[in-house]
Order: sequence, then structure tokens, then C-alpha cells
Amino acid sequence: MKVFPIQTATACLLKWAWSTVYLGQGTTASCHRTDQLPIDPNHFADFHNHPEKIRARELMLAGEWPQGGCQYCEKIEAAGGMSDRQFQIIEARNQEHTPDELLTDPTATAVVPTILEIYFNNICNMACVYCGSWFSSKWAEENHRYGVFRQDGISFGWNKPENTNYEKMLADLWLFMDKNYRSLRYFQVLGGEPFYQREFDQCIEFWRTHPNPDLAFNVITNLKVPPKRFREYIDQFEQLVNTGCIKHLQITGSIDAWGPQEEYVRWGLDLAEWEENFTYLLDKDWITLTVNATITGLTIKTMPELVERINQWNQLRRNDPIHFSFMSATTPPQMVPDIFGAGVFDEDFDRIVELLPNRTAMDQGIIDHMRGIQRQIANTPRNTDRIKGLRSYLTELDRRRGTNWPDLFPWLVDL
Repeated sequence: MKVFPIQTATACLLKWAWSTVYLGQGTTASCHRTDQLPIDPNHFADFHNHPEKIRARELMLAGEWPQGGCQYCEKIEAAGGMSDRQFQIIEARNQEHTPDELLTDPTATAVVPTILEIYFNNICNMACVYCGSWFSSKWAEENHRYGVFRQDGISFGWNKPENTNYEKMLADLWLFMDKNYRSLRYFQVLGGEPFYQREFDQCIEFWRTHPNPDLAFNVITNLKVPPKRFREYIDQFEQLVNTGCIKHLQITGSIDAWGPQEEYVRWGLDLAEWEENFTYLLDKDWITLTVNATITGLTIKTMPELVERINQWNQLRRNDPIHFSFMSATTPPQMVPDIFGAGVFDEDFDRIVELLPNRTAMDQGIIDHMRGIQRQIANTPRNTDRIKGLRSYLTELDRRRGTNWPDLFPWLVDL
């Protein structure tokens, strides 16, 4: 087993193993917490060994915290919680993700990634309240119709600039993949919504013609896909697995909570359709199932209902339980749960933790991670200006979308 060998107090497996490529923006990052860095269009293949990433690795080797987003984990650890950094290191399945270069030189700072995450473009059929035009064409359409909004410290409504080097970078990505695909252990596609992007079909074809029997292919999806179309794609993936082109498929269903509040937060979501597609996968033991939640002030109070659903689904999937992952929103500022400070969500977090399984060390790690987020919120002073801005933001969304947030979040009205 390839155990991550760097044992300093700040070392993060993802800084060496993981690269995210945002082709729509022409940028890269080393995890979902860190800042996006511009990719040199003339040296695309250097995206994983970007000078800023190498500098961050050097700091971690010295036991120091890089900035540029790594302070998210630093703050959780300082509060006594379990950070993403710690969780990734102890999670057994990630021990195979250590780059080969570290096996011979544990101080290496230039390596080939083992985890590659791709955001191809922003084509999407939903407009989540914590998202924007960078990742949602629905958001871009709405911004084009209504323009820029400014009030109570909130500004939004700008559309993303297009990456004028997109087609060149897309071609360079396939060149990089052709050269390095055997080193990859985890390939992850996000959006937008992958099931509506032409590049997603190119991914399936790539792995059909470049077999890697050690590869896990993860699709992070909003599951807002007509069931017939969804099942046709699952059939294609089953063929990839059966022919040894990939090791297994992982489907990560993005959902934060349950009920009408969640359909408001993930605007365009149809929970009945989501559940139909997700439960279709429950009896397929060649698929790893994950539920991934974004924690915001609008999702914490109905997250227990989601955990209850996961527990019910796991009654049908005892041999390979559904993995529950989650993270706090870091943008836009009004959606960051820390703005509420202590006391608002304590009972909700207690309900969540009470419902979470607690049978294994991994279960305990998930609980510690959840408690870490709770502590981080509790250790942050309440920001009444941000809360006021959140109410103004939601009121503007209601005007655009014909919704009414006070009916769904009455606790926020007079907070």
C-alpha cells in the first residue's frame, strides 16, 4: 500500500496528489478549498506543478501553512475539529493516491497527479443559490436577463469571462491524458452538469480506448437527468467496468438537505427525479455511491432529513454503504455558515450527529469532521451585516424566480 510519507503538521496529500482543472476559466487548483491559479496556455502540462503549488508543497514540507485557501483547514484544526486535510490522510482509500515520485523521494515537489478533477464548462440545468455563472449556464442566463444587483453589501449578476484558449486547452488536456493516464487512480468530472456536456461523452470514449483497470471514475452530478437518459449512460459505464477499461464507477449525487427548502437552495431541483435516479443505483454493487452536501445556513436545519434518507437507502445496500461527504460553502460571502456564529444551529448539528452511523473509525472521522464545522461556526462572531445581506440576496432571487424565502426559512426573518 502506498502510504503518504510526509508527516509534518501541515502536510496535505491533496497538495501532491490532486489537481483540479477549470477549463472554462483556464485555471487550476490543488483542492476545492484553494485559490484558482492561471494555467499558462503555452505550457498546459505544467498545471499540476504550477510554481504556486510547488511553493505550497515546500512550505508544507517545512511544517508551515500555505495561504491561498489552506487556512480553511488551519482554522478547523485550531478549533479542535477534523479538517479536510486530516480526513483525506486517514481515509484508507486515499492511501493508494500517493504519487509514485514520493515513494523514492519523500521530499519531491514536482510529481504526476494521481487524482484529476475536471470542470469542463458551465453548462448546467440548475441555478443553486450558492453558485453563479462560473459553474451554471442557468445563472448566466438569469444574469443576462436581470443584470447586476447591489444592496446591503451584496453584489452579483456578472457573467464569467470566457476562456479564449478553451479549445486549445481542451486539446492539450487530452494530450496530457494520453501521456499520463496510467498514473491516474481517480478521475472526476463536474460541471455545470456533466450529463449535459459533450466533453463528458469524450471522457467515456477516452477511457474506452485507454484502459486503466486501476482507475475509479467519479461523476459528480445533480441527478436532474431524465431517468431513461440516465440509465443509458449507466449502461455505457457498466460496459467500461466489465471490459476492464476502468476499475469501478462512482456516482456522487449532489444534495445538501431534503424537502422544499432544498428545492429552493438548489433551484431547478426535482427531488422525486433525484431520488428515482439515485435509488436506481442502489442494487448495483459495481458502483460506489456518495452523497455530497454543501453546508450553508439554509441547509443545516433540514440536513437531518437527508441523513435519515441515507440511512434508509443503506438498509438496501448493507455491503457497500453510501459514503456521505460534505463541506462548508466558502463563497459567496453571505452563504458561508460562519456568519451566524454560535447558538443558531447547535440543535441541528446534534440531530445530524445522532443520526450519523458510528460503527467504524471512518464513521467517527465523519462525525469529527461535522463537529469541526460546528465548532468553526461557533468560534466565529456573528456577522449581522452579512445576515442582512443574505436576506437582501434571497429577496432579489425571489423577485427573479417567483419564490418566497420567508415561507421556507422563517427562523431567518428576525434573526
